[in-house]
Amino acid sequence: MKQLSELISFELSDTFKNVEIKDVTDDSRKVVSGGMFVAVEGNAADGKQYIQDAIAKGAVCVVLNGPKNSVRKNEDVIEVCAEDVRAELAHICAHFFQYNLDKIVAVTGTNGKSSTVDIVRQIWQAQNIKSASIGTLGVITKDEKITTGLTSPGSVALHRILSKLSADNVKNVAMEASSHGIIQKRIDDIKFDVCAFTNFSQDHLDYHKTLENYWDAKSRLFSELANSESVIIANADDEKFEQIFKIAQSRNIKCIGYGKNASDIKILDVERGKNKQIVHVSFLQKDVQIDLPLVGDFQVYNTLCAMAICYYTGVSLEYIIEAVKNLQPILGRLEFVGSHNSANIFVDYAHTPDALKKAILSLRPFAKNRLIVMFGCGGNRDAGKRKIMGQVASEFADISVITDDNPRNESPELIRKMILEGCPNGIEIADRAAAIKESIKLLQPGDILLVAGKGHEDYQILADKTIHFNDKEIIQGEIKCFL
Repeated sequence: MKQLSELISFELSDTFKNVEIKDVTDDSRKVVSGGMFVAVEGNAADGKQYIQDAIAKGAVCVVLNGPKNSVRKNEDVIEVCAEDVRAELAHICAHFFQYNLDKIVAVTGTNGKSSTVDIVRQIWQAQNIKSASIGTLGVITKDEKITTGLTSPGSVALHRILSKLSADNVKNVAMEASSHGIIQKRIDDIKFDVCAFTNFSQDHLDYHKTLENYWDAKSRLFSELANSESVIIANADDEKFEQIFKIAQSRNIKCIGYGKNASDIKILDVERGKNKQIVHVSFLQKDVQIDLPLVGDFQVYNTLCAMAICYYTGVSLEYIIEAVKNLQPILGRLEFVGSHNSANIFVDYAHTPDALKKAILSLRPFAKNRLIVMFGCGGNRDAGKRKIMGQVASEFADISVITDDNPRNESPELIRKMILEGCPNGIEIADRAAAIKESIKLLQPGDILLVAGKGHEDYQILADKTIHFNDKEIIQGEIKCFL
């Protein structure tokens, strides 16, 4: 329980300062008697529509958008008007939910966020630091995994998670910072020790409309949310690195680059084995060898980003290198799931043109024969990337099988047609399970099959229903049929 004066970001009159708030929520269905309801305008509905429902459930205070910051009493309910209700919600949550964590890290980028925070968590845990990762794969600790449904949970959900983790004696947290989460201010008012950047390419234009808007959302992590005591870790081989470096300089924040063009953490050479890579790196002027049990160039980059994060959160380089040797595969990220007819099969979450290209090229050195890719594109999402993904598959794979992903409320046929505009020689199989089975039947000795787009997901969204669907389960079930 908190007093209203402890939660609101602006000065209150004595009349309202000592009002006690028992709980905070932005979901009217979860209001408790004596609680606060924050009416946020969302993509589907405006929270103001539910104010009366919240009051009926016992809310003593409602927070809503207003032309200026002000507080008044409306009958038995206190109304707080905030010029920026999302920012106010973040501030309220940061002061209502209690947690005591040693280190909090945020990782943004178009691709690689899930792998990076997972690797960070694994390295921390190898040093017996009780830690957690938060993102697309859910909330993961050493002992449990909780699905959240969002890469960056809303402010209320996120601070509840942080509070629970702290109560469970978790010390370090690495979280993904999606562009939606950043621009919607879900992660505002969190003190980040490290803010990291993986890469930037086209995605989410259904929401952001332009690449410029998309970048503005991503870069806000560095221009506004990083603080003077933060360290910024950024991919020096990405075209956005220079902008991030200049932001860091203007704010007097340390910025560490990693990659082939980096001066801080520089890739010197990569030797590829069957299921691992040996990476030679100059790590802050010290030449080291990293034995990485993950395949793919992008996992080299994700691992270096994670190593830098861990180093700047207090783990010694020697311990980090030792921990990396024992990294476990990241669920649905270039994950080997089985073999058929002396051909290996991988699943990957790649659902952008850049990620699909990187996944194909990462597997190409391991293909002694053909590389087959099977994928689709989601409905109600960035339609502009569909043809481009078809072009990527056509150019870099030997055989492309085009199928459904999560069509949602769009026509699956239209989505496939848009992909096939970039991949006219693609094999079209609508049903995803059938497409997986047919792709496996195509396999010859030395081939590699990449099943892309859904990765770790265990569902498929079809118009008005969501069904259980897991690429890995389908693949392994089909392999057994051939035994």
